[in-house]
Amino acid sequence: MIKFGLIGCGTHATAAVIPAMERVDNLALAAVADISAERLAQVKYTKGEPRRYADFREMLKREDLDVIYVATNCALHCESSVAALEAGRHVVTEKPMAMSTEECERMLAAAHAAGKLLVVDFESRYMDTHRLIRKWVVEEGRLGKVHAIHIDHFWDGHKVFGELAARRARFLEASGSLDCGIHKLDLARYFVGGGRWHDIQAVGAWFGEKVRLAPHIAIQARLDGGVIVTLNNSFAYTAYITPRAIYGATILIGEKGIIEATYDNKTYQESARIVCESLEETVKDFPGGHGNHISLMLGDLCASLASGTSLPPAIATGEDGLMAQIIVDEANRQALKHGDASQPKDTSGNVFP
Repeated sequence: MIKFGLIGCGTHATAAVIPAMERVDNLALAAVADISAERLAQVKYTKGEPRRYADFREMLKREDLDVIYVATNCALHCESSVAALEAGRHVVTEKPMAMSTEECERMLAAAHAAGKLLVVDFESRYMDTHRLIRKWVVEEGRLGKVHAIHIDHFWDGHKVFGELAARRARFLEASGSLDCGIHKLDLARYFVGGGRWHDIQAVGAWFGEKVRLAPHIAIQARLDGGVIVTLNNSFAYTAYITPRAIYGATILIGEKGIIEATYDNKTYQESARIVCESLEETVKDFPGGHGNHISLMLGDLCASLASGTSLPPAIATGEDGLMAQIIVDEANRQALKHGDASQPKDTSGNVFP
């Protein structure tokens, strides 16, 4: 049995992470920590009664744990993860991995020094269609050399009004719309087997919102080998009106064919279609939700720890988290530099007064 400790018992932890843990047979949630007594009291774990701590460092001292799952807000990921790694525990942290590239590098250094695993919860890799796309591209080589990936990811990112408005504002202060768009940037690398980012460019649009980072951002970059990646990512999609709408599409273009993945916002189902010299096929992925995909990731992690084998490629490592943070930081920096895309600019890129 792999014994877990959980740091952070907020909405995501109680609604997705703990239920996901309950579905993994060889995982036991032995302890939880949160500075809020109210949140600690609300923790429900059907497979046992985890011990509860107001101070996560006390939990690290007292408990014999194998893995720490960090589900705090992003600002505390680095501090919590480094402390757990230095205490000799493996770490799974929520995305984004940290608040900056520098924090990610500090976390990686701590993992290497401790000889422990650092895993980032990019659970979107575990969608059936996403694993199939990687199989088609990396394992079977159906597209030949991939030259371009284009991704559209549009949703309301919570409305500017209502009970989730404050959560939306926190996202847009910390990571912008890339708090969720970071999944798509990670998937671009996952689909082609990794690589470093180069030639990152970005502009943003604020839609009049008084927030630090852009609710809508357009990014263009390259991965090793010259793969062009474009991402249009929006928290502004129907965010200012009552009706909801979500739109998502991913296209990979290779020398020998293409792959299209599209999201149906009525059935919450993603379809993947490949057209190439050796195969024409369409498959559909029925929704499992965050919790189900987290369960699959945790199950693979526990299996690797129990057997002493390497992590499967669907598990994102700290290196993957760092690569995602590099492009997020630079894209947001450039969007801030250029200002609102709707503002007219002169030939030097300066906003007209």
